[in-house]
Amino acid sequence: MTSQLNLKNNSSVLMNLSEEEQFHQVCALLEKDVIEALKLANSTLRSKKYFQDLLERGLEVADASEIEVWLKYLVPRLGMRYVINVLEGKLIEQPQRVNKALYWLPKFLNRTNETEMNLFKNLENKILELTVNHVTV
Repeated sequence: MTSQLNLKNNSSVLMNLSEEEQFHQVCALLEKDVIEALKLANSTLRSKKYFQDLLERGLEVADASEIEVWLKYLVPRLGMRYVINVLEGKLIEQPQRVNKALYWLPKFLNRTNETEMNLFKNLENKILELTVNHVTV
C-alpha cells in the first residue's frame, strides 16, 4: 500500500512539471526503487524518446534477472518491434547486454504476430552468429 501511495503522490506532483522534468524525477527515483520509477514513467511520460532512454539505461545497469522488470514496463510502451530494433543496434558493441535482454523477450512476445516472431528469431540468429565467430556474449 505504501508503494501505491507513493506512486499516486509522485504522479500528482509530477503532473505539474514539464515532461523533461518528469523524466529527470523518474531517473532519480530509479536509484531508490526501479519498479516504482518504471510505474511512474508509465503513468506520466508520453514521449517514446524517454522510454528508449529508460530501455538503454536498463540495459546498462540491470543484471541478467533485473532486466526482466525493465522489459515488463518498457516493451508495452515502446512495442516489441522497436525494442528488438534497439537491441539489434546495440548488438555489436554490447552483445552481453543484448543477450541478457534476449533471454527474457519471449515472455513478452505476441506469438501470433508473425513479424514480431521473425524479428526475434533474426536477432537470436545474429547472437548465435556472433557466438560462432567467437565474440563473447
